[in-house]
Amino acid sequence: MAELDPTRAKWVQMVTVIESRISDGTYPAGSKLPGILALCAEFNVAQVTARKALADLRDRGLIRTENGIGSFVV
Repeated sequence: MAELDPTRAKWVQMVTVIESRISDGTYPAGSKLPGILALCAEFNVAQVTARKALADLRDRGLIRTENGIGSFVV
């Protein structure tokens, strides 16, 4: 489970961790990210928080989301 700083917004911290994983190759281009429930369990957050983090990554062009399929690194 990822340790989050209680003084910062959880979704922002999730974005930082996932972005780092994309940069270091843990999640290479074309790979599928863990699903919402897996991210919620890993980061101990609600689904709305995980969705907000993924939306930010998508808005910044780091991932793409296919409804019903998942999120993928671009």
